[in-house]
Amino acid sequence: MSSPTVVPPRLHKPIAGLPAWLFYSLLTILLWGSWGAVSKIASEGVDADTNQIFFTLGLLPLIVVMLFSPRVRAAAPKRKTGIAWAFFTGILGGTGNIAFFHALVVGGKASIVVPATALFPVVTVVLAIAFLHERISNLQKIGLVLALAAIYLLSM
Repeated sequence: MSSPTVVPPRLHKPIAGLPAWLFYSLLTILLWGSWGAVSKIASEGVDADTNQIFFTLGLLPLIVVMLFSPRVRAAAPKRKTGIAWAFFTGILGGTGNIAFFHALVVGGKASIVVPATALFPVVTVVLAIAFLHERISNLQKIGLVLALAAIYLLSM
C-alpha cells in the first residue's frame, strides 16, 4: 500500500475567495467545456487520429514547463511507482481521446457527445468501489442511476 499524497499547505489557501479545490474544479469545467467545443471544430477539418496527434503536440509546452518545475524535478526520483501509474493514465486518456474524436468525426454533435462522454466518472465510481473499496451513500447511488438515465436520454 502506498503512502498518502502530501499536499503542501500553500495549495490549501483560498484563491479568488474560493477554497483552492473549488477554484481549480471550476477552472477545469471552464477549460474542458471549451476544449469540447473546440474539438468539434477541429474534427471537421481532420480525422480522429490526426486530431489526437495535434492534441498531444498541444500538450508539449505544458510538459516542458512542468519538467522544469522544481517541485516535479525534486519528487520524480522518489515516486517511480506513481510515475508508472501516471504513464498508464496517459495511455488510457489518450486512447479515450481518440474514441472521443472518432465520435465527433463520424457525425456526433458536440452538444451530445461532450455531455455523454463527461459521464466517465460513473466508471471511476464503479472501479473505486470494486478495487479501492470506497463506499458511496444511497444518495450518491441515486445520482449514478440518474447519470445512467442521462446517457440514455442524450442518445435519443
